[in-house]
Amino acid sequence: MDTAARPSTPKPAPAYEGAALRRRADEIFEATSPYPGAGFRNHCKRLFRLTSMLMAKRRVEFDADLAYFIAMVHDLGIVSEQDQGHNYLERSRALFHRETASITLPATAEIIDECLLYNHRLLPVPNLSAPAECFRNAVKIEHSHGLLRYGLDRAEVKALFDEHPRDNFDRVLVDFTWRTIKREPLTIVHGIFF
Repeated sequence: MDTAARPSTPKPAPAYEGAALRRRADEIFEATSPYPGAGFRNHCKRLFRLTSMLMAKRRVEFDADLAYFIAMVHDLGIVSEQDQGHNYLERSRALFHRETASITLPATAEIIDECLLYNHRLLPVPNLSAPAECFRNAVKIEHSHGLLRYGLDRAEVKALFDEHPRDNFDRVLVDFTWRTIKREPLTIVHGIFF
């Protein structure tokens, strides 16, 4: 038998597995978040559910497990010590791509990047993809405590806030604001508003 070295073919990226992606998102969140309590985690879970509700209402097709992963890491750039970027939105995107580099995902990098970079944008973003617009609107519902609903049922939104209470999230927001003003004050203008 010939045992000469044969050229190897590159291995394809692992197949996408939704349950594994969700588990990985939870692991990354727990390893990166410095905050005790359930407030920050519940914020991310509310964002996922609100985004999913908006996508269902608008008939936007987007993988639910991927949406969960995006929601769980969307703010981690504020506290990540190993990811690079001009602002926390870019660091959240860097974290996402670092953690999913070996996985074939069910959406294009462009759409994923829009979801991560524009989710806190207050002013309209021309030509934003439908999934990213759902994330952006979900963030507004979340931060308005459900006063804004973009057509979602008031009772369903309230039930979601009851299911995943704010806990200590107001303290987390104060820390987020302090970190942003201290480290990257221009993000408030270039990133959140424009």
